[in-house]
Parts: sequence; C-alpha cells; structure tokens
Amino acid sequence: MKISNFFAFLFFLPVLLCAQTNKNVEDHQFTVNVLLPGVVYEYGISQNSTLTAEATMSFAYRNSDFFGSGFGVYPIGKLQYRHYYNFQRRLDLDKKISENTANYIAPTIGLQGGNAILGDLDYSSDFFAVAGAVYGLQRVGEKGLSFRFEVGPAYFFDEFDDDFGLFVAIKLGWVVRKNR
Repeated sequence: MKISNFFAFLFFLPVLLCAQTNKNVEDHQFTVNVLLPGVVYEYGISQNSTLTAEATMSFAYRNSDFFGSGFGVYPIGKLQYRHYYNFQRRLDLDKKISENTANYIAPTIGLQGGNAILGDLDYSSDFFAVAGAVYGLQRVGEKGLSFRFEVGPAYFFDEFDDDFGLFVAIKLGWVVRKNR
C-alpha cells in the first residue's frame, strides 16, 4: 500500500510542479511608495490571488480658530487579499500582466494610530480602523514605476465612533526588482 502511494506521488509530481509555475501573479513583489512614504509586499498564493501587507505613513494638517493649528504624521498598516480578475483579457489584448499589472477586488482591513509620531496633532482616539471591500487597479511600467488606485465601501471605526463611508487610496511608487 505504501509503495503504491509513493508511485502515485511520483506520477503526479510533475503535474503539481507545473501547477505551481502556472501563476499569473508574481510569487513575491516588493513596492516602495513615494506619494505617501511606505512599503508594500505582495505574496502570490494562487494563480490569480495575492496576500498583501502595507506599511505607510499619512499626513494630517488642521487649522482652526477654536482648536488651534497642528500637523501630524501617522503610521498606517493595511492587509488585503487581492483577486486579480482580468489577466486573460489583458493577455488577449497583448497588454502587460507582469508585476501584477491588472485590476482586482480585495477585502481590506487597515489600522492607523491616533497619536502622531511627528508633529503635535493628536486625536482623542488611540486608533482608527477600517474594514471594507475595494475595487483596485495596479499598473507597473517598464522601468518599475507603479501606480495604484483603490475605491470601495468601508466601515470606519475608533474607540468612540463608527460610520460607513467610501475608502479611496492613490499610490505612486517603484517595484523593486533584481533585473531592469
């Protein structure tokens, strides 16, 4: 019985290896954002899906006669499961799909600190969080320039309040890769 399992494994091993190399998404992709400084790491988990982790900074400025003026720089962390859905259409049109250049849908969760790491603008809450679903598009040029746009409904909450709203993100950066 054990020998037959071994031979079955050897028979299906080439099929399994070919299935692993038939991904449309990159196995690993690291992007450095410049519009809002930060980094993004995408890990390919299936033919058209990635797990994405992002660490970035945000900037806020307030000018108020009642509260006074101030600014703050805040850390943000975000996780997504991206499902890229238009690779085949892009291939049929002879368009690029490398470096995950495609459109996607993604459940998204994010967390922002309420205390500024730079500046004097602190919020009354210690954190802000978001959970939602976004439609996104990601384009990477030949020299690695990356543009990403995301929009979708989201639930925003902190220690004191919660509300539904629209999540919007625009990112500009470079994909770090070995060969150009």
